[in-house]
Amino acid sequence: MLESMRKHTRGWIAKVILGAIILSFALWGVGDYFTGNQVEAVAKVDGQAILDVDFRVTYERQLQAYANMLGEQFSKELAERLGVKNETIQTMINRKLMLIESTHMGLVTPDEAVLATVQGTPQFREADKGFSPTRYQALIRQMGFISPRDYENYLRQNITIDTLQNAITSSATVSDAEVEARFKANFEKRVFEALIVDPESLKANIEVTDDEARDWYESHASMYQAPLKVVVNAVEINQQDLIGELSVSDDAVAQAYAERQAEFGTPEKRRAAHILIRVARDASAAVKQDAREKINAAKARIDMGEAFADVAKDVSDDVTSSSGGDLGFFARGAMVPEFEEAAFDVLEIGQVSDVVESQFGYHLVQLNEIQAEEIKPLADVEDDLREQLLAEMAVEEAFRLSGDLDNALGMEDSLAAAAKVVNLPVLELGALSQENVLANKLLSSSEELQKKVFQTMPGSAVEIIEIENGYFVALEVLERIDPATLDYEDVVKRVYDDVRNAQAIEQAQNIADKALATGLEGKDIDGLAQQFAQAKFVSKPVRSNGEGDDAVWLSAVLTDAFRTPEGRWVNKTIPTAQGIAVVFVKDVQEADDALFAEEEESLRTQVKQAKGAVRFARWMSSLRDRHDIEINERVLSRF
Repeated sequence: MLESMRKHTRGWIAKVILGAIILSFALWGVGDYFTGNQVEAVAKVDGQAILDVDFRVTYERQLQAYANMLGEQFSKELAERLGVKNETIQTMINRKLMLIESTHMGLVTPDEAVLATVQGTPQFREADKGFSPTRYQALIRQMGFISPRDYENYLRQNITIDTLQNAITSSATVSDAEVEARFKANFEKRVFEALIVDPESLKANIEVTDDEARDWYESHASMYQAPLKVVVNAVEINQQDLIGELSVSDDAVAQAYAERQAEFGTPEKRRAAHILIRVARDASAAVKQDAREKINAAKARIDMGEAFADVAKDVSDDVTSSSGGDLGFFARGAMVPEFEEAAFDVLEIGQVSDVVESQFGYHLVQLNEIQAEEIKPLADVEDDLREQLLAEMAVEEAFRLSGDLDNALGMEDSLAAAAKVVNLPVLELGALSQENVLANKLLSSSEELQKKVFQTMPGSAVEIIEIENGYFVALEVLERIDPATLDYEDVVKRVYDDVRNAQAIEQAQNIADKALATGLEGKDIDGLAQQFAQAKFVSKPVRSNGEGDDAVWLSAVLTDAFRTPEGRWVNKTIPTAQGIAVVFVKDVQEADDALFAEEEESLRTQVKQAKGAVRFARWMSSLRDRHDIEINERVLSRF
């Protein structure tokens, strides 16, 4: 396996994913170059330190990833409850262990693999120009890397670690019995009966008192908050705004015209007719011989003076036979290569080709007319070409300005100061909430900007975001105005509605609990529906993934219902979109064996991936047991 892994490492070309990935081994600290002199180890693996500066960068990326996923629901307090800090340090420890293990195994990621990854990354390329060193260096600075070498070391580690992980996971073996078991589990169908108690049906009889409303408001103050607001400055670099400041000389237009003439004309076209005797490439020798004899006979008739069109109508297997085989005008690239070679490189007008063999069978080709290439004169395209050149120059200028602004941000302490250095205006967007952000002209055009505004903390590094080619926006959050509890009088109607809703849910839960207890004692679904005056639902035969019935209540019950034997009640009530459900497994239908052959390969892959993940987790656990791991809780607590 080791030799295979070494080979894999050298041949592997990674795809770079820009941004953090939750719970992924792609996370790696690249160092904090703006800290003080004191550096401490937050953890050690066999005496090798994981520094606090590296942890800080990685932890902030992890927090940003959660913020991107959860939006305005995210907070530092939620991160603490989710254990993001511990998750981050454990991930970094695992990566350090894998790098140590890779070194022991002799795994090496060569420079060629790193170079191929960098040059193959779409974000580092420009349209029609390929890899751009300027764009590469600007973007990696925006990602937090101080130099290309730092970024490339990061890639090298990722390639090595991913190769090791892939080698372990791909080594899992799968038996036929495991595939069959997965097939039976995936394709078994079940029919469920359910009693669903809908809280909405109970609200009409619920009266909420003033004391209940007041008590609810006091104990649920977090539900009645004024929206979060953020005070934001922005700098916009838009290639559309730069076009008016640029000019293109007549000589530049003439040079571009000479270089791009193919864009301003129509290619040469040829008109041909053909006779086709259709035969498959994998046909037997006898069938091919018969077809060859037919096409040779057609050629002989034409050589004897018979009109090509008449022979085509008589013998051709193509739909064009009724029109004498006429194919009309076509340019290079429109026909299969063998046909194109005869029409464009061999025949003169009026000539008939020898037999041409293609994927469709045997052809005779007659060239009938040539339509020469036409190039529009410069005068006809000059204005359009000038606009095109101006747009290209504006994109390049926008990119240059974004790089200048990025450099200035590295030296100044605010977006306003950096913008002044580059002579760019600062837009003061004021205090924004989720409700009024769409009214802002700049932010309303981009969901990415809207998310970034509310996910960024004051004091965070200013990020220059490329919205589209030639359009960049830098955002700086100056202040977050935290939500405040609204006065009771301003939300009193909402409070009454919320109390009524909560009481209805509680009543529905009580009814469902009693119904389940009665069902477990032996009463059937019809008896429960009558006794508790609630609606009964019956599903269609449905698979564990929901295929077969799209009823809204089903998605919430499938996991528990597929664990319950036929003829039994699910042993708990289940909240669904329609209410609180009490579920009975009415029927279990075994998987249709006729489907196994077409699903076998996909199922084998699924089982292999699942077993590979388990194998890797066990290997990682044993690896941790074999190494000395220390975590400095004092340093970790600072974050």
